[in-house]
Amino acid sequence: MTPGTGIDLRLVRARPCVARVRWWSADGRLAGDKRVHDTTTLLRVPPGSWRVEVEDARSSHDPARLAPGRAQVEVRAGWRTAAEVRLAPGATVTGSVRTAADGRARQALVEATTPDGTRVHTRSDALGVFTLAGLPRGVDLLVGARSRWHQATPLLVRIGPAPAPRLVLRLAQPLLGASRPGGVDPVVGGALRGLVLDADGERASYAAVVELRDARGTLLARTRSDREGRFVVGGDLPDRAGLTVVVKSGPGDVVVDRVHLRGLAVGAGQLVDLGTVRLTRSPRRPRPARASLPRASAASLRLPSTRV
Repeated sequence: MTPGTGIDLRLVRARPCVARVRWWSADGRLAGDKRVHDTTTLLRVPPGSWRVEVEDARSSHDPARLAPGRAQVEVRAGWRTAAEVRLAPGATVTGSVRTAADGRARQALVEATTPDGTRVHTRSDALGVFTLAGLPRGVDLLVGARSRWHQATPLLVRIGPAPAPRLVLRLAQPLLGASRPGGVDPVVGGALRGLVLDADGERASYAAVVELRDARGTLLARTRSDREGRFVVGGDLPDRAGLTVVVKSGPGDVVVDRVHLRGLAVGAGQLVDLGTVRLTRSPRRPRPARASLPRASAASLRLPSTRV
């Protein structure tokens, strides 16, 4: 890095706050992240094109949170380039997250995305209610929610001078790629889903282990079935064939049963339905008795005598 090269960043806040400053290089690599209390700060970066993003460090459900700001800065060798980012008063969006059966969705992840890629996320409380604060004004927001197994259809919200209407996000769609973390972005990879039943085929197998392996036996993804026996595994798979899905019974069963589904294939962006997977219980031979084990005798049951 050339001595004296960097960005002299000046922060203009609508109200006092601790700012979180992050900067990315031209190839999209995160180069730095720090908290700033003062009005100005120096970012020591090499020459090139840099994207600087600043956001209020308050919680995303704090109504006093300011809207984030960003700047694109061209840095020359041997120069300290001045840049300014303004944090304006932010807008607030409130609402609730409901399940498909109109129940309260607790601890659901709610995320708002702006056209420039800025994201603000929070979680619903015990009543399924959420608050997203510090949102930019005058833009269209895509607000979505997801739980561990389901997701809601994203809603397009326009933030204007008037308060935004209260939103209701319903988790009515299965979540693709449930075996990996992610947001509400569309999943472009492939995934497989199915329903696991016990050996009798009468009840769903809860917490059954579902493993996805390639032709060499390498583990690609792993998940568990929900209370209704459903599972979705994968979510980020390219075009691939020769896959094997191994289903093992959950902790509620005394004996662990396994089912191998071989010769599977999936395409990018494709959700393959495996249908119903029944855990076939194979006969097991009883263990032979061991004659070498000691037998109980009257001496082993004798208690010490007590004098009165």
